[in-house]
Amino acid sequence: MNINRGLKNMRIIIIVKKKISDFPSYFRDWISTFRAKVTILCLIGLSLVPLLSQNPYFLGIFTTFMIFTIFAASWDFLAGFVGQVSFGHAVFLGVSGYVTAYLIRYLSFPWWISLMVGSIIAVLFGLIIGIPALRLKGPYLALGTLAMSLIMYQLFLMGSLAIMWEDAFGTLLFGAEGVSQIPPISPNTVVEYFAIFLIMSVSLLILTHITKSNVGTIFKAIRDDETGTSASGINTTKYKILAFMISGLFAGVAGGLFAMRFRGVNPGIFQPLYSFYAIIIAAMGGIATISGSAIGAFIYVFLGEILRETQDLSLLIFSVILILFIRFAEHGLLKPTLERIQELWNILLGR
Repeated sequence: MNINRGLKNMRIIIIVKKKISDFPSYFRDWISTFRAKVTILCLIGLSLVPLLSQNPYFLGIFTTFMIFTIFAASWDFLAGFVGQVSFGHAVFLGVSGYVTAYLIRYLSFPWWISLMVGSIIAVLFGLIIGIPALRLKGPYLALGTLAMSLIMYQLFLMGSLAIMWEDAFGTLLFGAEGVSQIPPISPNTVVEYFAIFLIMSVSLLILTHITKSNVGTIFKAIRDDETGTSASGINTTKYKILAFMISGLFAGVAGGLFAMRFRGVNPGIFQPLYSFYAIIIAAMGGIATISGSAIGAFIYVFLGEILRETQDLSLLIFSVILILFIRFAEHGLLKPTLERIQELWNILLGR
């Protein structure tokens, strides 16, 4: 009996080792670093939040923080790793939010199917925006994407565009009221919390994997020297379109979750302000880090709650904070924070 049990344990160990060896090499290297330990500790801490309190308001703040983490990470992927700076990222957020809300409210689709469809539509918009954006570079690209978000805002604000379809489909774009009364992922706030937590973790993992892969190397080459990358025989057009589609996918995930978290969506989601939120969050955490978006989103959401009573001044305060970050922490908070924590840890261990 003991021999059989020992053989069984050995087989389990061999299988586990094989599974670990199948992981990308960068992951095996990363898992042994101090940064990995801090990341895992943070994820464990987030998973324990519902044990501290199951108050809907308290958990709602954390779910909002996780949604904005996905949104900012999608922008950081496009701008930080591919060099395609967008001022109209709210387009993906809004389109997916509307599609997800419509499917749940009017067609009674399950939330996860609605989220998938909304994200796929956001990918298509990434393709639509990416193709004309190929002719634009630098500030012109940023202004072009900004113009797209303004067009979408005015478009959805107009309401019905197809009078001949009005009897069959109602108000096509729902006008200024948008789509409301969207049920949450689950009436149980703890279930909703863990669903969004899982989606955020998987999203950040996938984005990080892409940036570390061979495709990610090409993206970074385009960012650093597009002319040289093109001269080496790489089709930069194809990869830039791919980058817009990937970024749109995860911004779309955030948009669908946003619609369910706030029980509705309206044309205001297309306003450039939401695009600038992603930029501010990514800048605070650190451009070209992906995981830095979590730090930026945490500061943004919780500081926003503190400043809730001063809404007129909140944007000014955030602008001042961003200026201070650019001046004193141009690479964001992630790297210096990890360095300080590691120094403290080494002191505690007497190293």
